[in-house]
Amino acid sequence: MISVIIPVLNEASTVGPSLRRLRETCGAAEIVVVDGGSDDGTPAIAGRYATVTDAPRGRAAQMNRGAQLAQGDTLLFLHVDALLDCAWSAAVLAAVDSGAVAGTFVQRIDASGVAYRVIERAANLRARRLSLFYGDAGVFVTRDAFERVGGFPQVEIGEEFGFSRAVRALGATVVVDSTVLVSPRRWERRGIARVTLTNWLIALLLHARVPPARVARLYDVVR
Repeated sequence: MISVIIPVLNEASTVGPSLRRLRETCGAAEIVVVDGGSDDGTPAIAGRYATVTDAPRGRAAQMNRGAQLAQGDTLLFLHVDALLDCAWSAAVLAAVDSGAVAGTFVQRIDASGVAYRVIERAANLRARRLSLFYGDAGVFVTRDAFERVGGFPQVEIGEEFGFSRAVRALGATVVVDSTVLVSPRRWERRGIARVTLTNWLIALLLHARVPPARVARLYDVVR
């Protein structure tokens, strides 16, 4: 069974429609929503569609808590505003059955424009060539691999970067032939160029093994 784990914080306007769509495509998959201290009613809304628990605020802590509660032998970590296509669960199971320990989906941003197409291409190339998986496109992993690397590192920023680097050392990782539709809201809020350049800078610094605490301080300045 696949367990879908979704960390949330104050997503009352998004969580209901997102979970309803996910429930329609997930088949027998389990959905676990981990709240980081919402004060807008998010947990109550999520409870209509999923198992809900809580954890200290922070993506790593929330995702690790969800993994502890989940029953599946394959775990999928997903942003609440990401939309998977109908083939996703079959694609994940086929990849795991073929020996993959982790993977992600083909990313498509839900907006028009050349800039978004460039971002998609760069993200999909990064995933295929470097096996670096970010949560906005979804990250799936076998429970065995998740436990062997100790879950997501409790760092200030870049938990998925560190996790990808650890899990890819355990075996094959893949980008499955299934699409995840990514919300453009963060680019729309802060600007395409600013968000993209900030993300690239963070990735370069983490790749150079700059301590996440220092990278997080920089992120607070530029965001």
